[in-house]
Amino acid sequence: MKSSNKNEVSISQARQKKCHYYKKIVKRHLNDIKESIKSSKNNMEEDFYKGRYAVQLSVYAKALNVQEKYLERFI
Repeated sequence: MKSSNKNEVSISQARQKKCHYYKKIVKRHLNDIKESIKSSKNNMEEDFYKGRYAVQLSVYAKALNVQEKYLERFI
């Protein structure tokens, strides 16, 4: 019984760590890239930031073990 309780605690800690990672790092970084897209001065710069956003979204989705479409929905 102790091992299952210990496992529950570690799962809870993992969720908290994932939530913290999302709130403090992922959301802020992707929103910064979105702002860069909005404030870009020409098409080349805009395309660069759109590509960067797509790559970072993919990387973060894989790290958080969620699909990109769900991650993007909550940004």
